[in-house]
Amino acid sequence: MDEHLDRLIVETCCHPPGSLERQWGLNRLIGQIQKSGKLLRGDGVPDREDALQQTWLYFCRNLCEATTGKAYDRTRASVITWLNAYLERRLQDSRSHTIAKRKLTVEPSLSSTGEYLDPLEQLPAPTQPLPVLEEICAWVEQERHILRRIHVRDRPDINCYSLMLRRLPPETPWEDLATEFSVAIATLSNFYQRECRPRLKAFILSQGYFDP
Repeated sequence: MDEHLDRLIVETCCHPPGSLERQWGLNRLIGQIQKSGKLLRGDGVPDREDALQQTWLYFCRNLCEATTGKAYDRTRASVITWLNAYLERRLQDSRSHTIAKRKLTVEPSLSSTGEYLDPLEQLPAPTQPLPVLEEICAWVEQERHILRRIHVRDRPDINCYSLMLRRLPPETPWEDLATEFSVAIATLSNFYQRECRPRLKAFILSQGYFDP
């Protein structure tokens, strides 16, 4: 496995940052590493998915050259060991953040009509779309033939292409999608987190957005 990943890394890093070839290489590596089952699970960590996404962003930014940290050095550790070291730090950050957030929890207040008001629900929703949204939509359409091949087992209709489009703003609720496809919400959500979201993050990062 390590030798196979090393070959993919060398091949990927031969291409310039932001190129389609680099992007495809990163996507292939993400898929192979996920399938290995060797990444830390982080069981019991509430924001485990956020920690994992930060790790994939770090991976894309620093695999071939140093951008937000030290570049990966395969002579010192395998790529999975390197990623697990970073992921463990992010999981620890998540644990610490969860503890701190519990201490600062804002209690609901009682309104003049006797109703409980959650202060967090009073915050206005963002009104401006992500500046990268149009680029994402164009990329999803451009890669639709390949994204359609990545699907839930025995369900080719539930694929990265269809879910990416439906989960882009304005998002279709998971409940509606589960009803439409006649599957559990967890099936859709887990597939999206495992297969779709990392590919979206890799593309967004390749376009120069977000700096973890």
